[in-house]
Amino acid sequence: MTTKQKTVQVAARVPVEIKEQASVVAGEYGLGLGDAVRMFVTRIAKEKRIPLDISVPLASISNFDQAHPEYQNYIDTIAEGYLYE
Repeated sequence: MTTKQKTVQVAARVPVEIKEQASVVAGEYGLGLGDAVRMFVTRIAKEKRIPLDISVPLASISNFDQAHPEYQNYIDTIAEGYLYE
């Protein structure tokens, strides 16, 4: 007898063009974007680490903004939306 695992939906806000580009790459591997995200989250849980080569940990959102000025204020705008819901 097989028991079905409980699942939860995980949401992430990313720029439309990043989502579209990531979907294309995942598709080249025969995966949907949701499949790729599930694989990534599963590896984090199993390996107890982020399975990426991150030379400088992103300790805060401000570090991300500095490393990626093209997304300046994007994260802040999203965060404000969550703070005031």
